Formats: sequence, C-alpha cells, structure tokens
Amino acid sequence: MTQPADAEVINLLVKRDGIPTLVTLKNGLGLTVRNIAWGYDIGDEFAHVTTNISPAVDGASIDTFFTNDIESISDPTSGEAFA
Repeated sequence: MTQPADAEVINLLVKRDGIPTLVTLKNGLGLTVRNIAWGYDIGDEFAHVTTNISPAVDGASIDTFFTNDIESISDPTSGEAFA
C-alpha cells in the first residue's frame, strides 16, 4: 500500500501538535492551526482536515480544508517555512 500524496503535510501538522502553525491556503486565507483531525473519503487523494478541535482550543477558530488547498505552512513566530 502506498502512502497518500499528502502524507508529508499531514505528518508535519501532526508533529507540530499544540504549536501554533500558520497554514496559508491558495485563496489567501491564513489559518492558525494548533491541532488537526483528518481523514480521506473513498477515492480521495487528499485529506480533509479540521483544525483546533481535537482537543478543542479555547478562542481558536475551527476551520476545514483539503490538503491540496494549502499554499504554504510556516511558523508564525519565526517565519520559518515548512512547505
């Protein structure tokens, strides 16, 4: 069984669990992500992601997107770009 096309992105976001991470989508929307829940529907190449819900983060927005909608991932404090 091969890994999904977005395995590297999912692994990065899981690794940064609890650490604020800036995910910028292709439409220009910037999301502060502290944790993710994700999954694949039958036939999907890319995961659907729900942010800041597992566990819930007080005051953080809950957002959803597909991993193929991501433009970049970075550390909002240092500016270090990951993807």
